[in-house]
Amino acid sequence: MVMSLKEWLKADYGVDFHADPGMGGDAQAAALFRTLEAAGLDYGLQRAILLEAGDRHQVLAFGTACLDRVDAIDAYLARRAATAEKEVRRCHPRVSKNKDWAAGAEYADLRFAAARTVDEDSVAVVEEMVRRLAAEGYVELHPDVVRDLRQGLGYYRAGEDPVRRRHTVRWLRGLNALHFWIDALLGGREPLIRVADGAPGCWVTAASLFVDAHGCALTNQRLEHGILRNALQRQWLLSIIPRTPKATARVLM
Repeated sequence: MVMSLKEWLKADYGVDFHADPGMGGDAQAAALFRTLEAAGLDYGLQRAILLEAGDRHQVLAFGTACLDRVDAIDAYLARRAATAEKEVRRCHPRVSKNKDWAAGAEYADLRFAAARTVDEDSVAVVEEMVRRLAAEGYVELHPDVVRDLRQGLGYYRAGEDPVRRRHTVRWLRGLNALHFWIDALLGGREPLIRVADGAPGCWVTAASLFVDAHGCALTNQRLEHGILRNALQRQWLLSIIPRTPKATARVLM
């Protein structure tokens, strides 16, 4: 039995969608947009829902409106990433008055170890987290970024080469945000990563995985101290960290 649009949104995303069955496609699409915004879903998740919604509710006006919305999200994210890049350059020029910033390495030598059971499910949720980082302009999107960062966090699929060379990942936002995210991955009751046995500390490892928005090298000194003051940014970065099934069950109880 094929689920209705309303049933699918509730079952897969926990979103309550109410629309008059007599609405035209444009009006239903507009109601869906308002629902996703009211639910506080990030742009990457909104985009994924809109693409699938057009296939599930096959009304041409509805599907066309969903694609138009996806195009608008893509244009906004591209513009915001470009603006963020200019702001980073304004506040942190490649060559400062006091210090030349060294070019970052092409490949990462270190990696974290997985703190959870590594299987297809955990690999998939880590990949989704990386895709959301890319969609929101936190990491530079390139063909291998999902695999590179997922493996850098210690999550390998069965059969993947553990000595494969992983490209460093360009972090496009402020280093305080990177500090907060790495710290959140390492901490709490349900850590996602840990420092590998025999490896240097967490900030040395993180500095190996990333370069800054200009491709300049990071050091543990640049990463280990940071306070992210933007509450919405902190909330979003915490929201993309996958919960274990046990932790999810505790939240729902």
